[in-house]
Amino acid sequence: MAHSFLHLPVVSKVVRQYHERLTCRGQYLLWSMVVLAILGLDTRRTFVFWLFAMVAGMFTAAAAFTVLRRPGVHLECRFPERATALRPVTLHARVSNERAPVPSDLCLLFRQPTEGTSEISFHPTPVFLEEGEGTLPQACVEMRPARRGRYVLPGPVLGRADPLRLMVSRGLELPEHPLLVYPRFYSMHEFIVPLGRRYQPGGIPLSSSTGEAIEFVGTREYRPGDPVKNIHWRSWARRGEPVVKEYMEEYFCRIAIILDTFLPSKFTPGQQASFEAAISVVASIADYFSRSEYVVDILAAGPDVYEVSAGRSLAYLENILDVLACLGPCHDPPFATIGPNLFEKLSQITTVVAVLQDWDTSREDFLKRVKGLGTAVRAIIVHEGPTQKAWEHVGENLGEVSVLSTADVERLLAAEYPHA
Repeated sequence: MAHSFLHLPVVSKVVRQYHERLTCRGQYLLWSMVVLAILGLDTRRTFVFWLFAMVAGMFTAAAAFTVLRRPGVHLECRFPERATALRPVTLHARVSNERAPVPSDLCLLFRQPTEGTSEISFHPTPVFLEEGEGTLPQACVEMRPARRGRYVLPGPVLGRADPLRLMVSRGLELPEHPLLVYPRFYSMHEFIVPLGRRYQPGGIPLSSSTGEAIEFVGTREYRPGDPVKNIHWRSWARRGEPVVKEYMEEYFCRIAIILDTFLPSKFTPGQQASFEAAISVVASIADYFSRSEYVVDILAAGPDVYEVSAGRSLAYLENILDVLACLGPCHDPPFATIGPNLFEKLSQITTVVAVLQDWDTSREDFLKRVKGLGTAVRAIIVHEGPTQKAWEHVGENLGEVSVLSTADVERLLAAEYPHA
């Protein structure tokens, strides 16, 4: 009931004004004034109302100053487009004024987004801008996103404070800024990937360019069927017999990452933690692949399929993290809704890495069907406690299967984020 009361338009506006217009000193003095008003109700028995009148007068004077003293300056503050959950980001703000000196009583306030107010925090806020020697007034504020997601951050507000620094005027306001918060992930030093029967000629140079060039390694004698364009004419003239150029082709592994996003309609906190841990594992695997020779082509998150390596570019890590930042759970079993479009794409894939939240018949049948395409399979089960079906012996025919508990993932993340 109290939570819904705070979301009423009038109440929410009053609360927002309380946080935006009053400094910490002003908030303390406001509550002191409320207490003095209650204690001084009986003016015949006590003179506490005199103190109340003094505090009220201070607030009246502060309000008059903030109405008359609006800043006429220019504010610069750059927000990042992307951040990582629980990893602090430092924001720098600077104030300038070409026509007149910059006032020394400027106060900058960073506001939380209207949705998910507890997910983005700023420290310190509000902050009074300080002018250094030969520099413009500036401030450094630490932004700390609590969890992944997409947020729309209100622009910071710059106002002028009264001499007692109780209230801040309604002043310059920057526009809103969208922010993508990536899930936490840890650095993998080794991740063994089984190789299927399907290889892609051309290697890494081919995947990152548009040409079909391959490396020249030498010459050899002509064999029936060799293309005429590969004849090395100078060697033929010198040796008196046909000689062709020999090239070395590289092969590389194309990867598809499949994430199990199933959560029941009424899920427990443990299931929610397992879901978030699975997302962190996928982000960690994608980060490892971005530093290796493997190419991630497909990310299948539940029923949705994303082609993350655009064209022949290898900058797919950012694409995967963009998807994972906004990914929500699927309340229908995803392996029952994945259509033939995915299997058509998997027919060109070397290896499938599947991150699952449990192990049952539907998940096992799905990976067996993938295995039947000639694609190698590596499965990781992120689950706390026993799974629905035993998985220990399926690796003999299916591929490598391993289990990570939610606590294991948290320990790996804690080692990567020691101050989170």
